[in-house]
Amino acid sequence: MSSTQPTADEPGAERRRRHRFPVDSPKPLTATSRGRIYTCQLRDISLDGIRLAFQDEMPEGNVIALDHPIAGILCGVCAWRNDDNMGVELQLPRAELERALKCISLVI
Repeated sequence: MSSTQPTADEPGAERRRRHRFPVDSPKPLTATSRGRIYTCQLRDISLDGIRLAFQDEMPEGNVIALDHPIAGILCGVCAWRNDDNMGVELQLPRAELERALKCISLVI
């Protein structure tokens, strides 16, 4: 019997390595990349990354800094894009990442 689940390389495949926690009431965040300032919203978060509601252009691979009102600056790389969302792979030392996620968890 063959599986109907897409493999990791197929469109629609699940690529998350960690459980994601959705944000119930997304608030606007400021994002900066290559000298430009953007507004986006945090949609969900995990130890490895975040999903943002993001309407502007942002090529995959761009470094992005997010200014979170409680956790401070979170840095990462645009890992994927679609029409309305962007995945950011966080680029923080483990201890700093855990501190930031604990802060964010206070507001989600």
